[in-house]
Amino acid sequence: MMSGQLPVVVAVDGSEHALHAVRWAARTAALIDAPLQVISVTPPYVMQFSLTSAYAADTFVNAARNFAEAAVATAAEEAAAAAPKVAVTTEIIEGAPALTLRDVSHRARLLVLGRRGLGGVRGLLMGSVSTDAVAHANCPVVVISGATPESGPVVVGVDGSPVSTAAIGAAFEWADWLRSPLTAVHTYGGTTGAAFYPDEFERLVRQLREEAAEALGSQLAGYRENHPDVTVEPVVREGPPAEAIADLAETAQLVVLGSRGRGGFRGLVLGSTSQAVLQTAACPVMVVHGS
Repeated sequence: MMSGQLPVVVAVDGSEHALHAVRWAARTAALIDAPLQVISVTPPYVMQFSLTSAYAADTFVNAARNFAEAAVATAAEEAAAAAPKVAVTTEIIEGAPALTLRDVSHRARLLVLGRRGLGGVRGLLMGSVSTDAVAHANCPVVVISGATPESGPVVVGVDGSPVSTAAIGAAFEWADWLRSPLTAVHTYGGTTGAAFYPDEFERLVRQLREEAAEALGSQLAGYRENHPDVTVEPVVREGPPAEAIADLAETAQLVVLGSRGRGGFRGLVLGSTSQAVLQTAACPVMVVHGS
C-alpha cells in the first residue's frame, strides 16, 4: 500500500476538525517515516458581469488567500508541536476543493481530512468535500472527527469482497506500525421463524455462525503469517455490519474499511456500511479503495 517518499497529505480549512486531522497526520507521518504536506484549497472566483466585478474578484481572491495562509501557518505550527522531527511543507492550491483533493491524492501516501469543515451545516456530520474525497481518492483516506485516541485496537471490517481484502492488508500493516492488536469483524444475516421452528432455527443459526467464522479465519490466514507480531481477535456477529463496527470503534484507535463491499452495486463508489461508520465513529476511519 505504501511506497517511496510520497507524503502524508492533510487538508486544512481553519476548522477545529482540520486541526485534529493535522495532529493525527503529523504523528502518523513520524510513525511511518514520511514527510507531511499541509494543503489548503481556495475556490476560484466566479466572475460576474458588472462594473464592480474586477474589484470584487480581487477582494475575494485576496481574502481567500489570506485566510488559507493563516490556516496552513497554524496547521504547520500544530504539526511541528505534534511531531517535531517530521519534515513539513505547505501549499495553497486554487481550485474546486473536491476535484483538487482527487488530484492531490495521486501523489499522496495517505490523505487526511477533518470529517466536517467550516462549510458544514449543523447536524450534517460528513461535509461534501470529505465525502467526495473518501469516495474518489486514489490513495487511502483517513477521516478525523475530533481528538484522536492513541491506544486501542485497529478494527477492520471483513466481508470477502476484493476491496475488503485490500482493507485487511492495510489493517494488518497499520496494526504492525501502531504495535496494537487487530480486531477483525465479520457479520452474518439474521433469520426468522424461531417461534415456529425452534430446533431448526437453532441449527441454522449455529451453521451460519460456523460458516462465518470459517470464512473470516480463511481470509485472515495469510496476513497472520506475514504479520506474526500482530495479535488478532476474530469477531463474528449477527446483524448489520455497520452496527458491529461502530460498536467496536468505541474503544479503537483506528477503523479500516473498504470503500464498497459485497452489498454494493456497480457504480456505487462508497457503500452504505462505510458511509454509516464514517458518520458515527469517534475514532479515525481509514477507507481503502483497492490493492
